[in-house]
Parts: sequence; C-alpha cells; structure tokens
Amino acid sequence: MGALALPQRELNYRLKRSSARRTLALRVDGRGEVAVNAPMRLPLAHIEEFIRTHADWLHARLQRARVIPFAWQDGAALPWLGGHVTLRVCPPGAGAPVRLDGAMLYCAVAGRELATQVLDWYRTQARGLLAARLASWAAVAGVPTPPLRLSNARTRWGSLSATGVVGLNWRLVMLPAQAIDYVVCHELAHLRQRDHSPAFWREVERLYPDWREARRLLRGSQHLCFHVA
Repeated sequence: MGALALPQRELNYRLKRSSARRTLALRVDGRGEVAVNAPMRLPLAHIEEFIRTHADWLHARLQRARVIPFAWQDGAALPWLGGHVTLRVCPPGAGAPVRLDGAMLYCAVAGRELATQVLDWYRTQARGLLAARLASWAAVAGVPTPPLRLSNARTRWGSLSATGVVGLNWRLVMLPAQAIDYVVCHELAHLRQRDHSPAFWREVERLYPDWREARRLLRGSQHLCFHVA
C-alpha cells in the first residue's frame, strides 16, 4: 500500500507493478479502493506525479464510490444479466435449493446458508454462460476455444495466463451481455497481442466494433457487482 497527500484528501492506494506493463493505469473499485498499475521499473516519483495529475478525477470517483448495504432477505433485488431478479425465500426443503423462475429467484434455505447458496448459484450459472460466450467468440476470432477459469478477483473482470487460460470473473453474469462479450473479446485479442498496443486494440475492434460503449458500460457497473459477495 502507498499513501499520497492530495489537495482534497490523503489518498491510500495499492500499487501493482508488472514487467509486461508499459503504461500507468488508475482504478477505483465499488468499495472506494484505489489501485495503480505501473511498469516494473518506473520510479515512484513518476507514479505519484501521475496520480496528482488525476487528482480531480480520483476525487470525483471516490465521492461516487459507496458500498451499498445489502440485506439477505425476501424481496431483495439481485443483479442478473444487466437487470434484476427478486429473491424469494422459501421454507427449507421446498424444491431445489435455488431456482430461477422468470424474474424470481427462489431459495429454499434459511439463515446463514442463504447467501452461500445464492452465490453458489451465481457461480454455477457463470460457468455455463461464460463458457458458451467464450466458445462462440473464439469461433469468430478463428482460434480454438481456450480453457476457462472462473475468477473471484475484486478489481479485474478478465485475464489471460501465460499458458493461454482465460480467466473470467463470475460476477460478469450480473452485467449486460454487451459487457460480457467485450471482456471475452478483450481476452481473446490477447491471444494474438499480449500487450495493449495499437495492434491489440485493432484486434479488439475487429472482434467487437462496439467495444468502447461496452467498456463504458462495464466501468459504470462496479457498484452493481461487488456489494453482493
């Protein structure tokens, strides 16, 4: 962790360095935590100057960042594919532990098991849905479908390992289809271009021409995705 005095506040941030990174990037997650991604050997003074030049942007994002209290109870609204489903708590033993019926998510468990069962349901749905989207877009990209790993990362939607395994955050199933497809295409583009060079973004454009709008949607959706877990 690092700390830096800004005009509006004392900023605490998490610094992550990578030998593969060539540029600096700032992120503010839905809990108001700031992350800075930086090249491995970039001097700290350059990183802090970069943060200072974005002080107004950071202040605005941190003002908006709010952890939304969430109560696991009957009638709660749960994000699902860009919309919401309503949680309906049933007596234990009344059918499958968790089942989706239209706009209702029925959960036949009680007490502390309620959150566990619903989050397990999310992950199960994510594995099937994200695997299908990955296979579909791999066919468009003209590459074999890569292995899929579900991710539980707090600040990353997707990743590509050195061995070609695509990691996709299970929380993506809370978001609209456009956001899901953009993340999938982003990682598939890395199969051909490992960095974020102009050639990489041309590959993203080839696969998903509306990626800019999808990325905007993705960046505006963190408040939906992290208050549930």
